[in-house]
Amino acid sequence: MSSPAGQAATAQTQIQKLAQVAHAVRFEDLPAAVVERAKLHILDTLGCAYGAFNSEVAHAVRKMAADCGGSAQATLIGGGERTSAPLAALVNGSLLRFLDGNDYYFSRDPAHPSGNLAAILAVSEREGRSGRDLVAALVAAYEVQLRLCDFAGTPSLWKRGWHHATNAQFSTAAAASILFGNSVAQTAHAMAIAGSHQNTLAQLQSGSISMIKATAEAWVAKGGIEAALLARHGVTGPMTLLEGHAGFAAIVAGEVDFTGLTAPLEGRYRLTETSIKPYPVVATAVAPVHAAIELHRAGLPPIAEIEKLVVRLPRFALNTPSADAGRRFPANIESAQHSFYFCAAIALLEGACGEAQFVASKYTDATVRQLLEKVELAEDPAFNELWPQSAGGGIELRMMGGAVHAHACPYPPGHPRNPLSEKELAAKFYEYTEPVLSRTGAETLFGAVMRIEEYADLRQFATLLAPSHT
Repeated sequence: MSSPAGQAATAQTQIQKLAQVAHAVRFEDLPAAVVERAKLHILDTLGCAYGAFNSEVAHAVRKMAADCGGSAQATLIGGGERTSAPLAALVNGSLLRFLDGNDYYFSRDPAHPSGNLAAILAVSEREGRSGRDLVAALVAAYEVQLRLCDFAGTPSLWKRGWHHATNAQFSTAAAASILFGNSVAQTAHAMAIAGSHQNTLAQLQSGSISMIKATAEAWVAKGGIEAALLARHGVTGPMTLLEGHAGFAAIVAGEVDFTGLTAPLEGRYRLTETSIKPYPVVATAVAPVHAAIELHRAGLPPIAEIEKLVVRLPRFALNTPSADAGRRFPANIESAQHSFYFCAAIALLEGACGEAQFVASKYTDATVRQLLEKVELAEDPAFNELWPQSAGGGIELRMMGGAVHAHACPYPPGHPRNPLSEKELAAKFYEYTEPVLSRTGAETLFGAVMRIEEYADLRQFATLLAPSHT
């Protein structure tokens, strides 16, 4: 008869259970709709990375990778240079995040789960894995990260001072470990190793946002690969990392619903509940930006006749840095994209919200600043009711003569209940990729992503990430 101590020693820890959830995702079990949705997220994420190819952050992280050296294991998006898998995840992850155009999810905490692709793409190339392997790993990574968004944090990681990239330390380590061919036990160790080191402070996205914001998930992706490699070579991590007295639940999250976190899959895949952005702005600004564009299309009145531009938002959004008064007059792209004031004003003025609306000249433009003076943020009970299932928003133009022009957007474009059309997704992809790859190269990559499950070895796919010189 075993002793209580012996029973405790053999009981599974929470991180071991979470590793089993990740390993339970198999391509052959995925519904066709999930596979197709995963390909759209890959397409959108790659497009965002090409859009940042010539940014200051991109130049800096590429130089850093070259400075570090390392084995030529994985391809850098756009340039075609090859570096170690961890460094490729850092570089590519920084590119895909820089424009703030990549996908998002809201629950207790928000997430940009597409950051997982940087690690998954790098390891898949290094290991010569198949497209089917990549898709399964991506679905597993989204599942792990978004379950943490759902079930960890009191009231949330963000309100406790942690950036939401913290949750990605577990998902990137799990996905990389699976792609390395590690066992469930090794994956648990990889996640525990990553979770010991990768907790990220929310200050990086507070106040005047610096360039380092783009690296939040990318740095974690780099660490996830390194943790998986350590586990592969026999290094162990603390198996009670999640539930221990000084572990993630007690110190970082404050509370974790372990029953929900480690429940069986049962046919629900959270990747399909993730939204794709049509505009490169903070996710909670997508709905009011869309509303502002609709009002512009209906006919923009003279700025002098506008008394107030009211941005209506859910309560959650008003308690985020994007609502800070210090963001009214942003001085750089990072702060502008995370300013409800600026995003609403520029979208209303120009009837668009893309790369052209975030050039430096816009921040000092007299007309823009005149309208920014009139912006007011307000809580909307109707959008509170929808939160966090949807980050709704709206715009009211209050005119000097008393007239009010308004537009509400309860489900922003790109939300699962208001998905972008195939034409809209393609237009976004080509806008970002064509300047780097040429139209032919962009079309070739588009087609390759849409049939990625046919690739037996993703080293062949990786050759399409840079312009052809043949």
